[in-house]
Amino acid sequence: MKTRPEILRALASDETDRLLLAQLLDRLETCRERSYPTSTRFLDPRERALAEEAVRLSGASSECVFWGGYDEAERTAALFFPDYLTPEAAVSDAPLALLRAEKSPADTLAHRDYLGALMGLQIERSMVGDILVHEGGADLFVLREVADFLLLHFDRAGRKRIALSEVPPETLRRAAAAEIEGEGSVASLRLDSVAALVFGLSRAQAQEQVAHGQVLLNSRVCLRPDHEVAAGDRITVRGKGRARLTGLGGVSRKGRQFVRFTRSAP
Repeated sequence: MKTRPEILRALASDETDRLLLAQLLDRLETCRERSYPTSTRFLDPRERALAEEAVRLSGASSECVFWGGYDEAERTAALFFPDYLTPEAAVSDAPLALLRAEKSPADTLAHRDYLGALMGLQIERSMVGDILVHEGGADLFVLREVADFLLLHFDRAGRKRIALSEVPPETLRRAAAAEIEGEGSVASLRLDSVAALVFGLSRAQAQEQVAHGQVLLNSRVCLRPDHEVAAGDRITVRGKGRARLTGLGGVSRKGRQFVRFTRSAP
């Protein structure tokens, strides 16, 4: 178990990282000292990777769960909970709200329209989780502390009228993603090799995406390009889409591994 100064020295590469980690450790300390649940704001995949390592170094892996409202959430909050609660209870009581923005069928609104409107209301990005655009509008997770403000003031996106309401998390709506099937061969089952094949990247591009925290393996950031993947694993490259390895074939005479996958658009 590392001390707070040791964790900051080991993980913070700049002042932004230091502030993020300091706030995270403050939440952990408050939870431990006062025995009640605490949480951070929404973290992007790179921030989550930093937070997970800080939690591990502080010996708090059994006291924390990352949750963004649904299992495959890209943006998540770190939830700290005392020993009288379970991870399931922490998730159930997470201070998040699911808001549904409904639009006119004649209007076309994209992710950037909803996000831009939120920024126009002076809502910080860290207060908003995933924005899931669908045929009827969009579902978005937000911190509970800003939900009432948004219900009063968030009535336009991309200059189009929207109707906003809070809905139960279990009614989450997501656009049906069109999936394509593919197959190919890789020199090895390294994450960078497979991601390059699936998403049409060069090996160098895939390695760069991994290094910048843009690649998620089974909904978690993976910073190791040499991590070996397996059938059933889910890979996400931000801006490129999501994929799942559906199976492994044989090995070619030159030792290349055949893989099968399905991929959806971003």
